[in-house]
Amino acid sequence: MTMNDFAAWAQAKMDKCNVHDEIETSKLIVEIMKKFFAIGREEQENSEVN
Repeated sequence: MTMNDFAAWAQAKMDKCNVHDEIETSKLIVEIMKKFFAIGREEQENSEVN
């Protein structure tokens, strides 16, 4: 997943989220951050291999 793909995915998730529900929003932010850091680790591992 590229960063552009990630941005589109994250935007779609946020668009579906009820931002007035703090618990739902906080869970979604955690999900987005986990995916963001997973992408960063994947890119770092790929750069170390090459």
